[in-house]
Amino acid sequence: MNRKERTIFLTILINGLLVLLKFWLASASGSLSLRSSALHSLTDVAISVFVLVGLFISRREVKAGRRSGTVENWTAIAISVAIFYVGLDIVRDVLNDAPVELRNITTITLASMLTVVITYVVARYKLYVGRQTNSPALTASGYHSQIDIYASIVVVTGLAGAALGLPNLDKAAAAIVAVMIFLSGYQVAASAITALRQHRRVDIEGEAGHSHMPQRGWWRAYGPIVGVLLVMIYMLSGFYVILPGEKAVVRRFGQVVEQNDPGLHYRLPAPLERVDIVAVDQVRRMVMPQMQMLSGDENLVSVRASLHFVVSDPVAFVLNVANPADLVMQAGTATLRQVVASEAVDLLLTLDKAAIENRTAEAMQIVLDRNRSGLRIVGVQLLESAPPPEVAEAFRDVASAREDRNTFVNEALAYRNEVVPLARGEGNKTIQAAAAYTASRTAAATGETASFLSRQAAYAAAPDITRQRLYLEAAEKALAGAYKLILDPRVSPETTDLWLGRPAGMQPFPPAP
Repeated sequence: MNRKERTIFLTILINGLLVLLKFWLASASGSLSLRSSALHSLTDVAISVFVLVGLFISRREVKAGRRSGTVENWTAIAISVAIFYVGLDIVRDVLNDAPVELRNITTITLASMLTVVITYVVARYKLYVGRQTNSPALTASGYHSQIDIYASIVVVTGLAGAALGLPNLDKAAAAIVAVMIFLSGYQVAASAITALRQHRRVDIEGEAGHSHMPQRGWWRAYGPIVGVLLVMIYMLSGFYVILPGEKAVVRRFGQVVEQNDPGLHYRLPAPLERVDIVAVDQVRRMVMPQMQMLSGDENLVSVRASLHFVVSDPVAFVLNVANPADLVMQAGTATLRQVVASEAVDLLLTLDKAAIENRTAEAMQIVLDRNRSGLRIVGVQLLESAPPPEVAEAFRDVASAREDRNTFVNEALAYRNEVVPLARGEGNKTIQAAAAYTASRTAAATGETASFLSRQAAYAAAPDITRQRLYLEAAEKALAGAYKLILDPRVSPETTDLWLGRPAGMQPFPPAP
């Protein structure tokens, strides 16, 4: 085993351990990009094995003087088919709508950086030995390992984005790795088919029975880098920002896969996925033109209204409504005509505007829900409801008369509200006074009865004393406050002049106690 063969064998062992490490990290984290990177490294192992087998067969056939490699070429084609299948499997996982739960992202991201270092060392080792031994096959394998470096960097970037709250970056990284796998499969298949056509053995862009393919030094050195950069730029176009009050509807080949809230998000670039950003908090307003409508009592009325609505279901709004303004306008016109046709013109022009607005909004909502528009009516406002100009004066007279009637009715109600409480108060006052008088007279009569009965009982027990006491009480009451003149019994009235009037300046006598 020469130096080239030992180098390929050693790198196969290292890459095999690297593949096991990546599969373990993918299992521990649930990362689709890590699994894709492991499969990409597996294709690198397969190509390295193919190169090693080609070197063994080439050395033996050169010694034997033979130049046959048909079986090796067909084996290369079979390997390319397997590589394409691996790429398709990754694409199927990327396009799968099932959510992927990522675990231990920070730790796995740091561990994934180790795979970048290992891949870099392997690629540099292959290129160094390939240039030292002048082996195009080993050099080509080194360039392929460099592509694996880019794939590992993409995976680390995707995991870092997932750690920062962008889980879709993991799928994007897996998609980039799938593109790299397809490029690897195409490289192997193209080399094998070319070798079969030229009846020689494939050597993966280099060594094939000492017959070399045309040299492509610049493309071999920089082509993969340019391709990977283009793919990364294409994948980075999937970033988008959702502002507050907005929601995003993500569609993949026309099918809705998710809805996102405000913030920074990622989706697969077009044409794989499409993002429609909808302002769900914005109140949209439309003003209907002035239209003449027929009222319920067959009168023409000029009506103009404004319609206010918001988006309540972004998915239905994106998928089912091509022209929301036209839909709302048509629904508003139809429902307003229907509501106006059920109202009398007097109510329409004066008292029933709020009810008409509410009924129109409810009818519009039914129409929009029937069409699954994802719109919600916030309100309807009648900006104008007036009669035609030809009869406007008559309508104004009717309105003035109605206002006068309302004024008179209100004044009468005010007078009634003022007089009735006063009359009710006076009536209650009279009733209360009568009740008080009744109570006082009854109490007085009861007291006099009790007094008479007590006097009767006293008179029956002591007639003389009672008679004297009654006489004195009657005299006391009769003479209370009167001017009294007391004469000595010895004075004879016939010889004495009496002045019964009160002299001037004489104070009245105090009442008897």
